[in-house]
Formats: sequence, structure tokens, C-alpha cells
Amino acid sequence: MTINVTQLNNYIRGIIDIDGVLGNVSVCGEITNIKKSRDGWYFSLKDDSAAVNCFCYDSLTVPEAGNMVVAEGQINYFTRTGSLSFFVRRLTSTLNTGTAYLRFVELKEKLEKEGLFDESRKRVVPKCCRKVGVVTSQTGAVIHDITNVCLRRQPFTDLILYSVKVQGDGASEEIAAGIDYFNTADVDVVIVGRGGGSNEDLSVFNSEVVVRAVANCNKPIVSAVGHGVDFTLCDFAADRRAVTPSEAAEFVTIDSRQIKDKIYSLLEHNQAMILARLKSYFDKVNYDTRRVNADIAYNVEQTVATIRQRLYSIQNSVELCTINVKNAIDNNLSKIDSMNPVKVLQRGYAYISNNCNVVKSVDDIEVDSKIRMTLYDGEIYAKVIDKVKK
Repeated sequence: MTINVTQLNNYIRGIIDIDGVLGNVSVCGEITNIKKSRDGWYFSLKDDSAAVNCFCYDSLTVPEAGNMVVAEGQINYFTRTGSLSFFVRRLTSTLNTGTAYLRFVELKEKLEKEGLFDESRKRVVPKCCRKVGVVTSQTGAVIHDITNVCLRRQPFTDLILYSVKVQGDGASEEIAAGIDYFNTADVDVVIVGRGGGSNEDLSVFNSEVVVRAVANCNKPIVSAVGHGVDFTLCDFAADRRAVTPSEAAEFVTIDSRQIKDKIYSLLEHNQAMILARLKSYFDKVNYDTRRVNADIAYNVEQTVATIRQRLYSIQNSVELCTINVKNAIDNNLSKIDSMNPVKVLQRGYAYISNNCNVVKSVDDIEVDSKIRMTLYDGEIYAKVIDKVKK
């Protein structure tokens, strides 16, 4: 995507305008490059490494070159020129502040060279910490904010408070002792925090003893010191920095209500998928059932037709066989009937026997012998008076 210069500058202006830190920030530095204008003063605020252009009205303290000051105001971005300017609403000039800042810078450089601020040594802060150790005052708003956020988001959180002073004499040692305590305690994460305040109020979190305790702790540490515009060396050494104590509590907990809603949503989605899949299976079963029933009905019809055809064929075969048998029987009966002795006798033949012996030849009987002649309608008894052999 290609944009023009105006669009780019307007986009940058929009980002700066919605940034909560840049709208109310305190910057410590040395005044230089002062120029008077009709409405106020233009000058630069610098440290050893960088500088920023500033403007303030005449109603504020007159800036003096070389002074160490704390400037409070907001960052403005001019879209016409594409430049940044620090609009100063309050300007505090104090040598003490400058001296403290120099000590801050010197200690920061020293610890930075030792690697205490290296990103590579920092641990990932868990998202769902069951046991949370808190090093702060038991009377301040910090512990109440952390408790309210943790129990609202994650009601099963166990909070363990190590109460300390967060400013004044001995506060640094107490805070370091609290961090050392949680180093061996049964906790998942440690929050070190206090509310907002002046640079002097937050100075204990810039002490070397606190920074080294944070860096040497085996447990992940979240630093929640001051507000968004405040930075301490404790923030650089911690595994993660939170703008407020409430944000620190959000870092180490999960929103159980959102998780529950997400689980319900997933369950509803899964239920819908299961129901859809069951409906698909049900429709498939119905389709397969109808298809099987149709196949069965078709097969039954085909089988019935085949059986009928075979029965008809058997019936025809039986009838044909019956006719053939009947014809054979009739033929045999006709033959048997034609061979019936009675039929033969009816044609004029006679059956001759002598003493129950069949007379087949003239040699089988003597003259004067008695014979019996069986005709078709009776018998004749006679006596042989003569015989002639042919």
C-alpha cells in the first residue's frame, strides 16, 4: 500500500494523540539552546545521549541554560512539518534533581554493563499463576488493586503478601529481603510494586540492592512501580514491566469469565457440529435403509418371479411326465390285454391240460386219456380216441 506524506503524518499524529504515556509525561534533563518567542520559550532538553525540542509559555519558570530540570507536559506532533515537540506545562528547576538523575544514569550504566538489563536473561511471565507473591505495603492501594483484579479475573488465585516500606530509610533493604524471601518460596510469580509519586518517592526502586535482588531472583518478576510515565531501574531488571499494579495483576492471571465463555462457545460449537454430523449420519442411515429395502423388495420380486417360473416349469415337466407315463401305461396295458389268455380263447383257441399238466404236444398225451379243454366261457372234459402227429 502506498500513501502520501499527509496521510503518513496524520497517521503518526493519531498514534501519538491516543498514547496515554505521551499525553502526560515527566522528563528529566539539562536545558540548552534557549530561544525567546512572542508567546514563550523554545529550548532543548538533553541528556548524554539524546535531546528533545521543547516549548513553554512565559507564565512558567524561565528556562536557564545548563540547569537540570524536570519538565512535565505532553508530546505534540506537527503534521505540516513532520516534527515532534515537547509542550511543557510545568518546569521544575532543582540541583538536587539533577544530582539524583546523574546518580541514576551512572548506576544504570554500571548495571547495564553487567548485563542485569539484558533481554536474553529475562523469563517469560506465566499467564495463569496460581500462587502470586506480592512485595509492597500492606496499607497502600497497591495490594488492594492487585487483590481485586486477581480475584475478579481468577478467583482461585492465592495471594501472598510480604509487607514492606516503599519509601524512606530502610525501604530498599526491606524490598530486597521480600524478593529474596519469594526466591525460595512456593510461588509462581512475584509482583514488586507501589503507587505513583515523585522521583524521590520512587528512588528506593532505583537502589542497587533492590535491582540486584530482582535480577538474582529465580522466580519471574513483574515490576509495577509508579504510573505509566515513571521508570525505575527495577523496571529494567524485572522480567516484565506493568504500567500500574492492576495491569501487573492482569499479566499474571487469566480472565476466567472469558475462558468460561470461550469454553461455552466451544461446547456450543462442538454440540452444533455433533448434531450436524448426527443428522448427516441419520440421513445416510435413512437413505441406506430405503436403498436396502428397495433392493430387498426388488430381490424378493425377482426371487418370487424366478420361483414361479421354476414352479411353472416343474409343473409343465410333471404334466408332461405324467402324460408320458400314462401313455406308457396305456401301451403296456394294451400289450398286456392283447396277451390275455382270455382274449386268445375268445378268438377260438382252447387251453388243454391233463392232470393239471399243460398239453403242448401230441406226445404229452396218450389215447384214451382224459383231457380238460378250457374255453373262454367254460370247460369241456373229453377222452382221446386217437392222435395224429404232424
